[in-house]
Amino acid sequence: MQFIVLIHPNWMDNRAPIWIFGFSLAMSFSSMLSGQAAANIAISESGLGEPAQALMAQHENFATFTVWISLVVLIGWLWLYFRFPGNRRVDLVVFAFLLLLTLAVVFTGYFGGELVMRYGVGVGQL
Repeated sequence: MQFIVLIHPNWMDNRAPIWIFGFSLAMSFSSMLSGQAAANIAISESGLGEPAQALMAQHENFATFTVWISLVVLIGWLWLYFRFPGNRRVDLVVFAFLLLLTLAVVFTGYFGGELVMRYGVGVGQL
C-alpha cells in the first residue's frame, strides 16, 4: 500500500498503510510469542538434533529481529508522519524500510520452511 501512496498520492488516504502496518505488527507479536512456545515444545519433546536446533535458533533470531525492528519503524513512521505531514521524502524513506523488512520476513520464512521440510519440525504435533 505504501507503494500506491508513492505512485498515486491522492488516490487513497495515506494513513491506511500506517493502520495496516500497526495491525500486522500486533499479529506479528502474537506469532512471535506462539512461535517461542512452539519452539520450546519442539526442542523438549522431540529431541531435535544439533543442526535443527541451530536452524531453529536462526529462525527465531530473524523473527525476533523483524518484529522489534518493525516496532521501531512504526514508531519512527508515526513520528515522521506527525512531524512532517504530507512530506513525500518521508514516504520514500518508509518505503525503503518496508522493503528491508520484507527481506527479513522472506529470510525468516525460508528458515521456517527449512525446519519443516528438512527436519519435520511442527509436523504432526497438533
